[in-house]
This record gives sequence, C-alpha cells and structure tokens, in this order.
Amino acid sequence: MNEKILLFPVLIPALAALLIPAFRFPSKKLRNIFVECSVLLNSLIIILLVLYPPANSLTLFRLSERAAFALKIDGLGMVFAVLIAILWPLTTLYAFEYMSHEHRQDSFYGWFVLTYGVVAGIALSSNLLTLYLFYEVMTLTTLPLVMHEMDGRARYAGRKYLIYSVGGAACAFIALTYTMYQGGGEIFTLGGTLGVWPNEPEKLYLWAWFLGFLGFGVKAAVFPFHGWLPSASVAPTPVTALLHAVAVVKAGIFAIIRLTWYVFEPESLAGTWSQWAAFAMACMTIVYGSSMALATQHLKRRFAYSTISQLSYILIGVLLLTPDGFVGALTHMGGHAIMKINLFFCAGAILCQTEREYLFDMRGIGVGMPKTSLALLISGLALCGLPPSAGFMGKWQLGTAGAAAAPLGHAGIAMLAISAVLTVLYIFSIFSIFIMPGQNFDFKTANEGVKDPGFQMLMPLGVLALGAWLYGLYAEPMINFFTKIANGLL
Repeated sequence: MNEKILLFPVLIPALAALLIPAFRFPSKKLRNIFVECSVLLNSLIIILLVLYPPANSLTLFRLSERAAFALKIDGLGMVFAVLIAILWPLTTLYAFEYMSHEHRQDSFYGWFVLTYGVVAGIALSSNLLTLYLFYEVMTLTTLPLVMHEMDGRARYAGRKYLIYSVGGAACAFIALTYTMYQGGGEIFTLGGTLGVWPNEPEKLYLWAWFLGFLGFGVKAAVFPFHGWLPSASVAPTPVTALLHAVAVVKAGIFAIIRLTWYVFEPESLAGTWSQWAAFAMACMTIVYGSSMALATQHLKRRFAYSTISQLSYILIGVLLLTPDGFVGALTHMGGHAIMKINLFFCAGAILCQTEREYLFDMRGIGVGMPKTSLALLISGLALCGLPPSAGFMGKWQLGTAGAAAAPLGHAGIAMLAISAVLTVLYIFSIFSIFIMPGQNFDFKTANEGVKDPGFQMLMPLGVLALGAWLYGLYAEPMINFFTKIANGLL
C-alpha cells in the first residue's frame, strides 16, 4: 500500500469536522448518518493500513535535519490504531441517542470527529516530534468537549484540564528537546536509539526520561497529576467514555511506551533511580485510585478513579523494562479499553434515563433497567479479573511478568493484589445497591418511569460486554501478536 494513505486517517475526520457546520443538514438524522459514515470510513482505512501496512514512512515536512514531521505504522501503532478504530464508531452510535436532547450538537460532533483524526495521528506518528505535536493538538480538540455544557462545573473542569495539560506539555517538551539534540528522535525503533553518551553525565539522561514520564504521565493520570480526570467526568458521557478508555489516557500510556521503549534505551534505564521513582509512583497510583473509587458515591467519578488505578497497571508492565512486562502492558491496555468504556456507557445510560448520578439515588434500579444493569455486571466482573475475561488475561500476563522481575516485579504484584480486592468491593457494592437495596424496599416507586435506553445505546453496551469476555477467551492470538511487537518482529 502506498505510504500516502497514512495521511487519510488524519485528513478525513478533519474534512468531516469542517463539513458538519458548513452543510447545515436539514435534519439531525442526515447529520448523524454523515457523522457515522465518516467515522466508519476512517476506521475502515485504519484497518486496511493495519492489514496492509506501507513499508515506508511518509515525511510531510522537516523543521531541521533532525526534526521531521512523519507518519508510519508499526506493531505498537497498530494496537492503538485498532483500539480507536473499533471503539470510535460504537461511541458515535451511542452518542446519537445520548446527545439527542442536548444543545449545540453540531459543535459537539465537529470536535468529536476532529479528535478522532488527531488521535489517529498519535497512533501513526513516526517519531517523538510528530507524536508530541498531535498529542498537544489533542488537548485543544478535547477541551471544547470537556466544556460542552459551559456551566460552572464544565468551565472549572476545562480550566483544570488545561492547566494540568500545559504543565505536562512543558515537562514532555524538555524530554523532546533533549532527544532531538542528541539525535535520538528521527524514527521510533524498539530498544531505543538514545543511549548514554560516553562524555555525558548519566544523570542528565535519566532526568530527561523522568521529565518525559511525568509530562506524558499527566494524561495517563499518574498520582499526583491525576486531578483533572475525575473533574472531567462532568463532560457528556460519550466524551468521558473515550477520555477514560482510549483517546486521552491511552494516548498518555502510548506516549510513555514510545518514550521508554522506542526512544530511550530500556537497558540504560533498568535499575536506575528514575525507573524506581516512576515505578513507585505507578504503585502509589494503583492503590490510591482503587481506594478513592471505593470511597466515591458518584458513579462516573467512581469509574474515573478506577481508571486512574487501572492505567497504572499498564505502567507497571511498561516500567518492568522486560519483554514479558511489555506484553502484559499491551494485553491489559486493550482489555481495559473495552471494559472501561462500557462501564461508562452504562453509567451514562442511567444518567440519561433517570438523571441520577449518585449511587444512593440508584437503589433498586436494576429492576427498572435490567439490560443496562446486566451489561454493567458483565463488564464489572471482567474488570475484577474473573476468568476467562479480558481483565483476567491482562492481570495474569502482568503477574507472570512481575514474578520474573524481582524485586520491582514483586512489589508490583503486591499492589495489583491490593487493588484487585478493592476492585471487587467497589464493583460489587454497585450491584448490591442495584438489586439488593434492603428489606421492604419499594421497587415500584423507585423505578417509576425508569426503563432501559433505546437500541442506539443498548447495542454498544451488548457488543462491548460480549467483547470483554471474547477478548479473554481468544487471547492467545493477540498475546502472540504482542509478543512479536515486544521482540521487535513487528
């Protein structure tokens, strides 16, 4: 396939985003058809690129000899690209019903589609400079989505998101400048190209990587830079679902993987203070996020804190700096995206149908919304790690990798075990509220006027609930694929 096709997944959403307000569609139905077709077309092109990847990269322009804006698809890029190609169309379908009574819908869908192209650009970036540019543009395209309601809470969340993102961008920019100066950012190469130079102080190398980890770690919600994520839950659920499952937070994880495994040399980082410091932050985030999820009564915020914890599961695998840890990280990254986006869809369905946000207002709601509750139960059990779900496979791969990487790996396993117990508690407490609200509870009154949403919201819920278990049942081919990536064969 010609390498110029690499530009299509970026340009098609940008063109569609411009046409949405320009066309002034005579009906919402026609606009929705246009939006869904644009998203599906983009997903189809991405899948074709994954199946028939171009052999060469596409260089669009150069800022200098060492700084090129270029696109290429490799094994890691394929993983991220397939995730967004699958989840974006489902989220778009879900959004049609969820947003049907909201204001400024043309603006919403314009930014929503444009963000798809920007995130695709992150997946297809050939080097750190290109990734960084798309990464920062993503902040600008997602900010209007976070602030869509434009009320006090939305504006506060938007300001917080922007402040955190700008701080992270500054740290990541230092790492980018260092890598470009040392000539290590021309093209992503597994194992890295940026070793410690003989006449260079090692601490400068380690500080550059650690600042890059902190910078990209803001989007990955690493403690204490996580505060923007729970606040962003005020955004419409289609936005929060993508923020927490694939678009923003996974872009942060993806950038850390690129920085650690494809720019800096993992063997130069192994055993250093920077690895230990980053690993300690990930461990702290795992326990903190799970504890806060258990303590939080707001359903979307509970899932937001759960995301904070689960993202650092992936970082544990990345920071082990072993191929097995890399495989575990990729396995959990894919599974978590499917499970968590569906949990947010379920929370959004409840909010859309009942306007209830807090768990103490949802007592007995499982009777009135049985299909939504079942989808939440199935995805929640997968998140707890019940075999043979996606959550189980991710944790199993991370656990086996940690067992072989003492002493850091053993500390990671301990954090995963603590978090697993907390996850069971905060997921099962939701079910108990939904179906076992207490003796002599009046289910009829509590569920008056309450019902499941329509097909456009239920279909993604069913597909993703099934996917959370099929991912685990048929994990072997994917794990083999991830193993090839970790060993530089893709």
